[in-house]
Amino acid sequence: MSDARASKWGSRLQTALPYLIGLGVVVALVIAVNPQRFVEAASRFNPIYAPIVAAFSFGYYLLQGVRWQPLLLAVGTKLRLRDTIVLNFAGQAAGLLPGGELTRAVLVSEVAHVKVGATIATITVQELIYTVLLIAAAVPGALHHTLAAVGVSIALAGVLAITGILTVQPVFEKVVALVRRLPVIHRFVPDLVDLQRDTVSLLRRWDTLSWSAVSALQAVGTITMFWLVIQAIDPGRVSWPNAAFAYTVASIAGALSLGPGGLGGFEAAGVGMLIVVGVPFQIAVAATVLQRAADKGLGTVYGSVAYVYARQHYGLKRARVIRHGQRRGRPPAGRPDTPESGLPQMPGTSRHS
Repeated sequence: MSDARASKWGSRLQTALPYLIGLGVVVALVIAVNPQRFVEAASRFNPIYAPIVAAFSFGYYLLQGVRWQPLLLAVGTKLRLRDTIVLNFAGQAAGLLPGGELTRAVLVSEVAHVKVGATIATITVQELIYTVLLIAAAVPGALHHTLAAVGVSIALAGVLAITGILTVQPVFEKVVALVRRLPVIHRFVPDLVDLQRDTVSLLRRWDTLSWSAVSALQAVGTITMFWLVIQAIDPGRVSWPNAAFAYTVASIAGALSLGPGGLGGFEAAGVGMLIVVGVPFQIAVAATVLQRAADKGLGTVYGSVAYVYARQHYGLKRARVIRHGQRRGRPPAGRPDTPESGLPQMPGTSRHS
């Protein structure tokens, strides 16, 4: 009994640890700037900007759903654009859960009866293109800061390297051969092969490139939202190109931190980059925290409302967040393989992590 109880607590600690680290970083930033000065800086936010920022936040996820639609159609889903947008919003309800970024893939696989691996491939392609465009938007601002330009160049090289691994077959085969020798993660090789096949198929389609214009609008919109938050606190302090540079570096740092929703990594890098472009420390902390509230905070609100609707409208009962990968094996009758064990349930369901 004691071993089982210890294992249970260990599992809970493992789940909570990313949150604790991320929140710890945010709290440390607030303490470092002095909580009173943080409140003073945050209270300078001009409320006139609030509905504009909220609209940009909503527009980002709306465009994300629109951009996702042709990719989903390419892998065999029969969803209408309205359905894709609703499920994309619903996936944001788990944006701050471990693996929450892939919730929308699970929801679509449940509703459209397609393999979750195929829907993950669509997200992989969508995010690769979006990240490249985000980095491109950061270049003008980065050119004013030599070391930062080097960092942005390295980030772009990293994204291109990932794209090369997925699309150049000999390189991919060498990576797979290496992964097969590694403990634990070697069991994900079949999923990796499926992901690569679907990703290459999508990247070779002409409409994948043509629809990237929507991803460009997403990148411009989310950078503008960040810039507006800074403007609302300290008007004229930061130019749009510098805001693009700071936001891009923070986004990449958040992704590399592997925290839920980039929690902690985004805030730390965002504050650092804003200081580099001339923003006072207390303003940088307030702007970064408020931007995250507008992004992930409002995204979670929008997502929760959409998830309640989607659960009733589409009869969702078993949609779960991917954390440990897709269980392989024979799917239930009439249903392609779906994520099963070890996955925390979406909000509003009975299963708990």
